Amino acid sequence: QRRAADRDHMGKSAVRVFLRTRPTSLSSDAVSIMQDKKTVNIGLRKKEEGVINNQTENLTFKYDGILQSTSQEGVFQQCAQEVLESVLSGYNGTIFAYGQTGAGKTYTMSGDAANYAQRGLIPRAVHHIFREIDMRTDREVTVRVSYLEIYNEVMYDLLADNPGMADNLVVVDDAGVTKVRGMSKKAVASEEEALARFFEGETARATAQHTLNKSSSRSHCVFTIYLDTHSGGDTATTSKLNLVDLAGSERTKKTQVTGQTLKEAMFINKSLTFLEQTVNALSKRDAHVPFRQTKLTAVLKDALGGNCKTVMVACVWPEDSHMEETISTLRFATRVRSLTTNAVVNESNDPSFLMRRYERQIAELKQELAMRDTLAGRARISYEDFGDLERQELAAAVQKYLAGDGEVDTVPVESLKQVKEAYKAFKSAFMQMQARLEAQLKERPMTEAAAEGAGEEAGEEGDAAEVMVGDDDNATGFHIGNAPDDARPSAEDSSKSLGGDADRSTSVPGTGTGGRTPEMSQASRLMADKNAAFIEYKREVAPDVAASLKEAMEKVRETRNKMRERGLAANQAKEDIDRLGSQLAQMKAAQGESAGDVVDSETYECMQSLRAAKSAYRSSFDEVKALRGDLEPLITAVAIERAALVEGFQEWYSAAKAPGAVGDEDEEGLDIAEQFDRVELERIFQEDPELSAFHSARKNTKRTKKGTYGGDKGRAIGARRQEQLMKLCFPPTHNHLLQTTAQALRGKGKHISLTDGVSGSGDGPRERCVRP
Repeated sequence: QRRAADRDHMGKSAVRVFLRTRPTSLSSDAVSIMQDKKTVNIGLRKKEEGVINNQTENLTFKYDGILQSTSQEGVFQQCAQEVLESVLSGYNGTIFAYGQTGAGKTYTMSGDAANYAQRGLIPRAVHHIFREIDMRTDREVTVRVSYLEIYNEVMYDLLADNPGMADNLVVVDDAGVTKVRGMSKKAVASEEEALARFFEGETARATAQHTLNKSSSRSHCVFTIYLDTHSGGDTATTSKLNLVDLAGSERTKKTQVTGQTLKEAMFINKSLTFLEQTVNALSKRDAHVPFRQTKLTAVLKDALGGNCKTVMVACVWPEDSHMEETISTLRFATRVRSLTTNAVVNESNDPSFLMRRYERQIAELKQELAMRDTLAGRARISYEDFGDLERQELAAAVQKYLAGDGEVDTVPVESLKQVKEAYKAFKSAFMQMQARLEAQLKERPMTEAAAEGAGEEAGEEGDAAEVMVGDDDNATGFHIGNAPDDARPSAEDSSKSLGGDADRSTSVPGTGTGGRTPEMSQASRLMADKNAAFIEYKREVAPDVAASLKEAMEKVRETRNKMRERGLAANQAKEDIDRLGSQLAQMKAAQGESAGDVVDSETYECMQSLRAAKSAYRSSFDEVKALRGDLEPLITAVAIERAALVEGFQEWYSAAKAPGAVGDEDEEGLDIAEQFDRVELERIFQEDPELSAFHSARKNTKRTKKGTYGGDKGRAIGARRQEQLMKLCFPPTHNHLLQTTAQALRGKGKHISLTDGVSGSGDGPRERCVRP
């Protein structure tokens, strides 16, 4: 009832929890799943403790779904589908896996990188997001990704150039939104690029081996996908999807870890304990929630109680030997299921879109002001910015008022903008008067002698004064005055001027037009030759493939145009529904209750129009949905045709460029690895066209070499390698013999020091391990 009531509130969203059981042949009989696939019952064995024993016999837990023997695709459909749709609509989303070590958390989130069918939630989420972006043609979406690792309470950026060195990250709270300052966000334009970034981060994760898991995660990892969506006009949203793979809780007496791995287990259990304390505080509605106790709880602040839609996948190992860990996971999942978040659509803070929105709001406010003036019976007032003509009229009114020819009403003050412009006009008039006054004060009265001298000089130069500036000079132009005697340039200056022009007009030797270098021209010619060859290949060699690609692209274009037309029709029908609904409500309110079931002709026509608009909207919406389903296979067909055309052209072009090339020499020129990659790619295209991005990203990641590790993580990796070398060089029985011998020698007064025989730091070369 509480969860249903929370859903009724605006923005409230209950955390959804799913339980996934690891397949095992030793499944405990005490674990039973009910038929509704939402309830699990745990039977407890009573201990013999006297006559009276009040120990609980059964524990019952209920979740949003139980995934038993469910495929990876089924897990994605049930757990991630709804969250992804919300993220594409502008909400924040989080999916995290929790459970004991070896229960299948990493398999659920990442899957098997070597098997496309067994890929996890992260690769499937990436594929779903880019497929929806391709199908939603009315939106422009920018995608960025980041990969965060929390190792021994230190955060690392797995997508940095040196992931083991990027430990200068800080969790900050920016206006209620949790962010990691210093985190790199890589822009990706395709599914292949996003998967390549994910696989790149996977290679940098810290893992180790113990008795329960040969590849155990030693850190918490958060892969985040950021979406910036522009839907046209002034509508823009930003959203993010956090995909969290938590390290598993461990009982060291079962994992039998030592050394560096034991230290990592302590940090993991500590952070998960603080996570449980945070969840308990949120479930009890405590005034203080300890989010800052660990880096993990600080990063998951939004997911546990902020602006986010959250899904948890609780992974358990239902065997009798792991029953305590299973019950602990179930209890924690139950507490998480009691949490609620406040998910809202995140509007973008992009200045360009905010400017458009503000302009629209300003225009609407001006219309409201004009309507208010009309209803109040006032004369029409302009709320637009003043133009030059209006400013001149206002300045003339101010001058008239200052000259004493006008009354107070001469200067209009009907709006705040007119008042401000009037102040500016008064200030301008004052400045002009002040300038004229200062000029008059500077002028001195001329003496009579000066006036006579000025008159004689004017008489002597009367002939020259007859030709004034602006007069016609012998019908050849206008006279502009007499130049001074020293105004003619010298010959040296003229030669310099001409030389400068000549220098500027001379092109750079060895370059073509526009200053292009020979290398640039050669590259342009090569590109032009290849483009021309591609046109020739489509026209002469493979016209059928080019025609097939053109036909497939035309079908995609037609389908998208139909979707756009039907979408516009649906939007128009929705506007008609809103308008007619409001109009019908006003008509019924005007008629009152006295009319009863009888309606007039105008109301009846409005009802018929509303019914027709609803029918049109439903029809258009169904057509858009059907066209969207038809668009996906068409896009896949275009990708197949384009890949076939490009691959065929590359083979043809390489064979044509090679001297004396005949037959399949291009195929023979490839080494064994390249030939295998080509055969593998062809097989993948035939099997599943969507697999190509996954395969290419994984292949390119294998060829990428990561940087050197440093800092705490580098030292930890070095320590683990030393421990592994010690185990190889000194088995447990040999170590025991060495310790016994050393004690005996020490008892005789000998100084004995046992070392591991390994030298070098965590990121450098090591000497060979030598037995003492």
